[in-house]
Amino acid sequence: MHQGHGDEPGLQIQHTVYPAAYLLCMRGNTDPATGWLVAEAFDRAAHWSLPLIVDLSELDYGNAELLGHLMTAHQTTGLTLVGPLSDSFQRRLDTTGLTTLFTIHPTLDAALNH
Repeated sequence: MHQGHGDEPGLQIQHTVYPAAYLLCMRGNTDPATGWLVAEAFDRAAHWSLPLIVDLSELDYGNAELLGHLMTAHQTTGLTLVGPLSDSFQRRLDTTGLTTLFTIHPTLDAALNH
């Protein structure tokens, strides 16, 4: 099941349900104006009760709110990230000391086959 979502000009989120995982692909930038969209995407993913994969390979900028959603998902559903991460989001992980918290795969196929 593929479904795109997000009419905000700075952020697009695509939802895909696989038999063993729920995928969120994020494109663009998260900021205060897109916070509701990010929250809605993570809430929707949580309703499926599947391990969550978040593809951040096309995310240019991820704010602290996105990081909070990722940390919550890591604690509740099992979370895998797909990179490569943007330099700014990698710095955010490094600065907060969370780099080693997340499993980051280089491709979506690698994440799905993990």
